[in-house]
Amino acid sequence: MKLKNIWQFIKFAIVGVANTLVDWLVFYLLVFFVMPDGKLSAKAISFVVAVINSFILNSIWTFRREFMAGISDKSLRLIRLTNYFLRFFVVSLVGFVINYFTFKFAISHLGLSSFSRFSDILGLVFASGAALVWNFAINKIWTYKKVAAENLSEEERKKKISRFKYNLAAAGLLLIMATISFFVMKGDSAIVDEVAHIPAGYSYLRYHDYRLNPEHPLLAKIIAAAPLQFLDLSQPKYDSSWRNIDQWENGWYFLYRSGNNADQILFWSRLPMILLAVLLGILLYIWASEIFGPKTGLFVLFLYTFTPEILAHGHLVTTDVAAAFGFTLAVYAFDKFLRKGGWKYLFFASAAFAVAQLLKFSAFLLFVVFLILIFIKSYFDFKEGKESYVKALWGYFKSYILISVISVILVWIVYIPLVWSMPPDVEKAVIVKNLTLEPRLELPRKILSAMAGNPLTRAIGHYLLGVMLVFGRVAGGNATYIIGHFSDKSISWFFPLAWLMKTPATIIILTFFSLFYLISRKVRNRSEAWFLWLIFVPFAVYWTITLKGSLNIGTRHLLPTIPFLYLFIGFSLKEIIESKRLVANIALVAIVFLLAVPVLAAYPNYLGYFNIFTYGQKKYNLMVDSSLDWGQDLKRLAEYAKENNIKKIKIDYFGGGLPKYYIPDSQEWRSGYGPTSGWLAISATFYQMSKMFGPKEGKWSYDWLSDYQPTVIGSSILLYHITPQDLEKNPPKSPYPITKFDKRETNNNQL
Repeated sequence: MKLKNIWQFIKFAIVGVANTLVDWLVFYLLVFFVMPDGKLSAKAISFVVAVINSFILNSIWTFRREFMAGISDKSLRLIRLTNYFLRFFVVSLVGFVINYFTFKFAISHLGLSSFSRFSDILGLVFASGAALVWNFAINKIWTYKKVAAENLSEEERKKKISRFKYNLAAAGLLLIMATISFFVMKGDSAIVDEVAHIPAGYSYLRYHDYRLNPEHPLLAKIIAAAPLQFLDLSQPKYDSSWRNIDQWENGWYFLYRSGNNADQILFWSRLPMILLAVLLGILLYIWASEIFGPKTGLFVLFLYTFTPEILAHGHLVTTDVAAAFGFTLAVYAFDKFLRKGGWKYLFFASAAFAVAQLLKFSAFLLFVVFLILIFIKSYFDFKEGKESYVKALWGYFKSYILISVISVILVWIVYIPLVWSMPPDVEKAVIVKNLTLEPRLELPRKILSAMAGNPLTRAIGHYLLGVMLVFGRVAGGNATYIIGHFSDKSISWFFPLAWLMKTPATIIILTFFSLFYLISRKVRNRSEAWFLWLIFVPFAVYWTITLKGSLNIGTRHLLPTIPFLYLFIGFSLKEIIESKRLVANIALVAIVFLLAVPVLAAYPNYLGYFNIFTYGQKKYNLMVDSSLDWGQDLKRLAEYAKENNIKKIKIDYFGGGLPKYYIPDSQEWRSGYGPTSGWLAISATFYQMSKMFGPKEGKWSYDWLSDYQPTVIGSSILLYHITPQDLEKNPPKSPYPITKFDKRETNNNQL
């Protein structure tokens, strides 16, 4: 409460008022003259303009002394300016979130609704006050923190400038990745999982009710759904599927049948997912730079930004890239604690572990990973003569237990508000609906139902339900197809072969080179040895469980291992990357060229990317489901139909889109209806899977189409134009007795 601080706060508040006027002015100018149908886009632009305006005014007036002292060194001025602005932007963004949720809390829980006409105004006062205090305090103690005089040598100054240049290059790579993801996102229709994830995340934030999609944790979904809270949407609870706890029907209603703009919902819910993919890139760059230096760190980031799986899944509202972020963050934080110790790093490790669990239930594997790592770290400490093996292990084990307990408590706390308004009867119904009536599940059902009836335990009980569901699904399996092989459970060699087909050839070559490099030379010191164990253990544990599991539906499930693989490649190539020899530089340029060019050439079909080793093969004969066809190409089919004046088309579509939403004159079709003429569009997944299920069910499959060459839309939809004359010349015959028929087998278009 010093006079100087009070005066600064008054200045900050005055700037805030002026900035609000700038925000409103830009917003209304955009809405009235530029984008009348894009209010949310206009708000995003006006917010950025307002932040820039606020940064300038606060820098030259409110915090002038601190700011000028920070940029006094001319050689480091650009670095400081960049740091100041990035910090200011982050603080403003968090302040915006605090403003919104404080407003919601004030209206909902402080009884302001009793003031009728003035409730919104009073809510805004509370929200603005909270954001104002946050922004001022954090900007004062962090953004414009006093910079101590630095007596840097010329060499230190050069290193700092050099590091800044690498950081700018890293920002450029991440911008390229985000830009590619943005334009791919706009062209992609909804994929299967988004139908369940988007309305679920929206309902968690809107209603504090977790009845939808309990088999996935909440964090990725609520991150995606956060922008949707600012849209005027028809609510998912208005449909009977909400009461019936039917997440898929509720998703179809929310996106396509309620009058909402499905493309608008997809756009705004996918944007935060791109930011999450960028955050993973930043984390990977920071970790690699700490271990190898900024140049090798930049190379590791380059591998990440030009990974087709990241470009394919990084913008989708799923938990796959989120899982990769959670795994990487948790292992990074755990390593920090093991090497440095102390309460600060213990809480950092606990929070990171909690984030991982809130992003993906498979983060439960980290309990095993961390336990193995403490045994290894204890051995290294023993070899260094610090203390006995047993004593070192006991110390780490106590910390491991504490980190685990704190992480679970944090998960518990986060779940509490998300189930707060969920009636206990509904939660029990969710348990019964999702846990089958098998005798072996009777005890878990009873335990979880008891927890649901207790206000203290219901939140953690709901989390445990999700864990049980995901591990049950891994054990149960899915229908699987790969290079002509079918299974209704799993194929043991699915993931190794899928990885060899879906991973860029350059990455595969670098992986085998790195293995050869590791075998051919000795590890130089214990620091290197520990790092190798640190990245090997999570990689090995995850792959082991993946190979033993039965969920062979896509290489996206391997995403959590990608950061550890790239760190290993960075370790092996560091000498080449850091070398100043001409041959090494040529090799590095060749690697960059050989990875970047094929990946850029694959735009925008990254979900259906296959490497050069599959050259000449039809993609839909290699793999399906989320490795090729997840429903992403429906909008591209609609564009093709419009460009080619195709009025009537039969569609057998696998995905999260609704064909009639984009192609109103389309007709739903199924393989069981039999051969037909006219335009026929079939998702690759249904095309292949019909060949497995058709014979089993005694129905037609799409085998009869093998004599026709399709036009492939994107990478996943096979489009045929078959005339009646084609069918007369080559009458299709079923290869098995037809004993069962679909209800619509008598369709007029059937042969």
